[in-house]
Formats: sequence, C-alpha cells, structure tokens
Amino acid sequence: MRAILNLAWKEIIQLWRDRVLLIFLIVAPFTQLLLIAEATGGGVRGIKLAVWDQDQSQLSQDLVRTLDNSEAFRLVARAQSYEQVEQLVNDGNAAAVLIIPPDFSRNVMRPDARATLNAIVDGTNVIVALNILGDIQGAVNDVLRQLLAESGLATLGGGINLIVENAFNPTLYIRWSTLSAQLPFITYQVVLVVAAVGFVRERELGTMEQLIVTPISRLELMLGKGLMALAVGIVNYVILYITLTQGFRLPMRGDLILFTILGILFVITEIGIGTLISIITKSQQQAILIVFLLAILEVTYSGYLVPTENMPVFMQAAAAVSPLQHFVAITRHIFLKGSTLPMMVDHVVMLIALTIASLGAASFLFARAEV
Repeated sequence: MRAILNLAWKEIIQLWRDRVLLIFLIVAPFTQLLLIAEATGGGVRGIKLAVWDQDQSQLSQDLVRTLDNSEAFRLVARAQSYEQVEQLVNDGNAAAVLIIPPDFSRNVMRPDARATLNAIVDGTNVIVALNILGDIQGAVNDVLRQLLAESGLATLGGGINLIVENAFNPTLYIRWSTLSAQLPFITYQVVLVVAAVGFVRERELGTMEQLIVTPISRLELMLGKGLMALAVGIVNYVILYITLTQGFRLPMRGDLILFTILGILFVITEIGIGTLISIITKSQQQAILIVFLLAILEVTYSGYLVPTENMPVFMQAAAAVSPLQHFVAITRHIFLKGSTLPMMVDHVVMLIALTIASLGAASFLFARAEV
C-alpha cells in the first residue's frame, strides 16, 4: 500500500511541475461549461426576418410589429414580390419570411372563413427552424388575443392557419442539419492532431536535430511535414464525403469542384494552426491537450447548434476567426442550399485570410524556434 501511495505522490508531483498540463486540466472543463452555457442559455434571438405584407391593414401591421418587437426576430427587409422573397432566403439574408395574403384581415373577421398566413423558414439548422416556427405561432396567438379583447367577441371566425414551407430541408430532417456539420468537424480533428504532433514528436524522439542538419531549409522541412498532413486530410475528406452522400443520402446541391477547393483550403488552414501548436509545445501530451481545448472552443463557436449571430458579442468576435465556423457555414450552404461562390463570399474571404495568417505565423515561429 505504501508503494502505491508513493507512486501516486510521484505522479502528483510530476503533474504539478507540468504547469501547462495542470492549467488545461483545470481550465478546460470550466471553459467548456461556461461557453456552452453562454451560447445556448439565451435561446434563439435576433433571427433575420423578412415580411411580404400584401394586406397592408392595421391587423397585419400589428402582427409584423409584434414579431419585430420580440427578442426572437429582427426585421431586415420588406419584400414586394415572391421573387424577392426567394432571393432573400436563397442568399441567406433572411432566415424566415412571413407572407401575409391580401385578404388576411378580412378573413380573420369573417365567421365563415379561415385566414391563412404563409411562412418560409430556412431549414438548414433544424433546431433554429423549430424555434422560429414556435415564435411565429406565439406572435400570431398574441395578436389574436389582443384582437379578441378589443372586439369583445368569444371567437374570431375560423382562426388563422399558418402554412409553413421549410426551405432546403422540407421535412426538417435533423440528420441533414447535423451531418453536414460533421464532415468539417471530423476533418478538422484529424488534420489538427496529425499536424500538432509533427515536430513535437521529432523533438521527443531526439530526431529533430538530425532533420535540422539535413541539406534542406526549415521552410522545406515544414512543407514536407505539412504535405503528409494534407494527404491525410484529403483522404479523410473524400471518405467522409462518400459516406455522407452515398451512405446517409445527404443531398449535394452545389458545385462539387468548388466544395473540394474550399475543403483543401480549410485543411491547409488547420495544418498551419496544428504546426503552430507543434512548435510551441514541449511534448505530444501538451499538443493533444491544446487540440482538445481548441476542439471544445471550435464546436461552441462553429454554429453547429446555435447560429453565431445569436451568441454574445465576445463569442461572435471569437467565431469570426474560427476556420471551423466558416467552413461549417460553407458546407451547409453548398450541400443544402446549392450556394455559389458569390453567395458565401464573406466566409470564403475570411477562410483565405485565416489560411494566410496561420501559415505565416507558423513559418515565422519555426524559422526562429530553438531545436
């Protein structure tokens, strides 16, 4: 028993001396809890809403005002035609569109009629879509209760029938929403781990000095290590793509060539970040722990469950420099929406900028790193 306790005490001393490991073991669980609570605790707010009000009555305006005044929605556009409605949804400028027909207010008051409202909801994120439907229905009920109170009637005609069209995911099949985000995340994990242990493994094995004295520059050495990680990433990328489209029947509505090019760009970005981790860490254990913590952060920021615009401001700022967040958005755009390059140019530009930044920082540090 004494020998076991002595061994346990030795492990505690080693852990205490490895300050990086100790900090990660304490900070990582707390950080994960805090960030997930911040991202999901406030519900879905500020959803971009567009309205096509063909009725232009007091009742229809009250309904629009009720939606706009709620925390759930933010009125961003008033459409004048169905073509504008489709454009707003396809371009991602509106997550929901409420279409109010010309006879809406008249049919609400008629005892022999039933008023209808049409809504188009972006179904690429099923969790958000379901929240949108509930919030729209809640606003309709609020307006009806107010109208009943003002009229003094017990009931109003046949009520209001809300007809919903779920764009890009007609049945709100949750696998389409979740699986489209799994390809970027799994690729991210594999590439980051391979790149993060590249140089630190050589340092632990004592072979780093031999690599440095070989007749190649440090830049060529870094590129050689990166090509291996790139090959691993591309192989995984292809396997995951085939599995999703053929095994799970996830629809691919966009350009496969564009998706492949952007996927390779994403892999290169993660190689740069992984190389940075490999340069600054002293052991493979430290490198894996940093990858673990980054994975926690990236999943929170990625928009996998909650849209980034629905997060607190400080988390939105962090999400803006998250390659995974941008590539998850790109993947959902191409797979489910069939988006073209101009429709997601903001995500593509940020991904290019992050690629340049990560590779540049890795090259700079590796050129000045001690062996």
